[in-house]
Amino acid sequence: MSQSQTKKFIITSVICFLTATYAFSEKQRIVTIGGAATEAVFALGHGDEVIATDLSSTYPPEVRDLPQVGYIRSISPEGILSMKPDLVVATESLGPPAAKDLLKKTGVEILWLPEPNSYQALEASINEVAETLDSENKANAVLAKVKSQIDQAQANSEKWSSPAPRVLFFMRPPNASSPGMAGGNGTRADELIRLAGGTNAANSITGFQPMSAESIIEMNPDIILVALSNGHGGTEASIVELQNLETLAPVAAIQNDAIHGVPLDDIAFGPRLGEAVERWNGLFALRNAD
Repeated sequence: MSQSQTKKFIITSVICFLTATYAFSEKQRIVTIGGAATEAVFALGHGDEVIATDLSSTYPPEVRDLPQVGYIRSISPEGILSMKPDLVVATESLGPPAAKDLLKKTGVEILWLPEPNSYQALEASINEVAETLDSENKANAVLAKVKSQIDQAQANSEKWSSPAPRVLFFMRPPNASSPGMAGGNGTRADELIRLAGGTNAANSITGFQPMSAESIIEMNPDIILVALSNGHGGTEASIVELQNLETLAPVAAIQNDAIHGVPLDDIAFGPRLGEAVERWNGLFALRNAD
């Protein structure tokens, strides 16, 4: 090879190397829709590529400083497209249907994740995000931690001397003037109660439904959980009001002071699912303490 050919080869090699390095290191512009989707991207180390989220995405804290493109169940495709994303990561909860259909026709790459309602859905979501963003090793670590936390909680519950506690979850607790909104079969709350070692006292209903005082007394839960969130769930004050409702005085959870506030995003079913299971399992264990 002549000197000129060698020089040309070296220059070409350097250019190819720099081009490949740039392409590899270039960050994507990612828009995430849904708390579980947002948390998955951040947990896998790509949070610095997220340029916008939706209103249901509240964790990690830094997402609150990002632009928001609406709420997951009432998304405006125009808001998403205005961010000029390279990739949209969204759960199947995105709606309304017309908005979902329109997004699919835009040509923007969209990674659709399963409805976040079980460990299996979380596992699938983490693996899909990891494959898309080349983060398989981190995915294995995230899922191993979650699985370990769930297994430990279920092992704890097997040691309880009493039957599994009957648990009633309120998205919005009842008060003197209105019924509560309780989670029945098919809700994430129902699945989380099961994972944490409890039984859903509202298993006679499906979805989230208003719950009258008469129904609560009939269900007679051992434990009542109230979702706490600014503007969407209950508050510490609403728990106190619930505790003091004379109409619910016969309920076991009221009599035993077993009403607990839990973060609303416990039912997000993102990478922190194991933490939520541990938290609820710990509250259930109080009933079985000597």
